[in-house]
Formats: sequence, structure tokens, C-alpha cells
Amino acid sequence: MKNPIRFVRTACLVAAIAVGGTVPVVTPSMADRMSPDRTNPRHLSRAPEKPKWRMKQATVPKKTIYENPRKPGLLFMDDRPIKQVVELDKPATEACRDGRFRRFGGGFVRIGGEVYRAARSRDIRRPRRMEVEADGIYVFRHEGSTRCTVYLADKR
Repeated sequence: MKNPIRFVRTACLVAAIAVGGTVPVVTPSMADRMSPDRTNPRHLSRAPEKPKWRMKQATVPKKTIYENPRKPGLLFMDDRPIKQVVELDKPATEACRDGRFRRFGGGFVRIGGEVYRAARSRDIRRPRRMEVEADGIYVFRHEGSTRCTVYLADKR
């Protein structure tokens, strides 16, 4: 025999059936408990409900841009290098790096064979107290990053 314990268990089961003469009877309550459709009543069949005392999330009012941007397109072209055509605008550059000076319209410029994104003052979202040139064109390099640089070109 390979497994004597299995033989002993089988022998005990056969002896119990022979002595008792009956097979164990399954009652309806036992059948309900053994049914795969029913589980222990203490078992969570779904996620617990969220408590009602939980604080609601604060809603932040969205800022709406009321100005309508013009149709994007080429604002101007120049064959000279960028340093000769435009000058660096430090306050606008710092605000752009913080995400407070953004373009929401505008177009593009071609300076020295390179194409840059650009916008007029009416197509720029900026902080309230920040002054912008009414007639100038703002040229953006690396827009939307911490390396953002904003240049100011004169009116063309």
C-alpha cells in the first residue's frame, strides 16, 4: 500500500456506514448554507457605503476667457536672426514660466528661417496688473514649459 492513512480513513467511513446503515441526510437549512449562491451573512458582497458626513469637494470657479481670438496665421516674417528682430521681455518670461502668461489665440512668426508661436496683446491671457504692449507682437519659445521665453517685437 502506498498510503496507509488513506486506507484507514476509507475503512472507517465504510465501517460507519455499515454500522449506521444510512447515508447522512442533508436538511434544507444545510442545503441553503452549502449553496454556492449564498454566502456567510457576515461576508461583504459589495463595497461598504460611503459615510454621509464626508465633506464635499470644494468647487473652484473656472475662469472664462471672454475675448475672441482672431483666426491664426502668419503675423510677420523676417530673415534676420531672432536677437536682431525682437527683444527679451523679462516680466512676461517669468510669468510664462509660472503659467500665468499664456497664448489663447494668435498665430506664428517666421524669424531667421525658424517658426515660432506668437500672439498680439489681445490674444494673451495675463495677470491683472501686468502691462502689455498694445501694438506689439509677443513671440514664444518653449511655450508651456519652465524654459519658456517671451520676446517682444514691434508692430509690423
